[in-house]
Amino acid sequence: MEHRATMVYKTALIAGAIVGGTLGLLCAPRKGSEMRRILSGKVESVREATRRVPLRIPGTDREQRHARKLAALHTETKGEEMHNKLVTMGFITGALIGGIAGLLYAPRPGKETREMLKSKAEYGAEEAKVLAEHAKEIALEKARQARAAAAAAMRAAEKHEADAAAAEEAQG
Repeated sequence: MEHRATMVYKTALIAGAIVGGTLGLLCAPRKGSEMRRILSGKVESVREATRRVPLRIPGTDREQRHARKLAALHTETKGEEMHNKLVTMGFITGALIGGIAGLLYAPRPGKETREMLKSKAEYGAEEAKVLAEHAKEIALEKARQARAAAAAAMRAAEKHEADAAAAEEAQG
């Protein structure tokens, strides 16, 4: 069960990261480089503020918190409840991670990305129409050729039949 639970969590985490990353790219208010520059300035100001205040909270070690969360999951839930909780936790965690990564590494603002995707979709639809029309023309030409070949084969068969009947009359 432990392996299955881990796989469920990881799968949900990856799915959430994909969704979050996509949303982050599509909704980014600025280019990722600008966002990183802005955030690095904010992080530096927070560091300066926290240097003056000693902050030590017992039991905040990352591994200890993670172990407590997993233990709480195992003791609080059974079977399907645990599965649902793992999926939800994994998806939300992945969506947050993916969204943050999408925002921080967006090549352009979300509005520009959406416009670019829209124009590419419109171009792709137009290309598909052109290709479909071309395929239709080719199919019609091939059908015409097939009808002409069938008609020629029919005439050849009728001529062969007439020649065979004439040869039979000549012998009889």
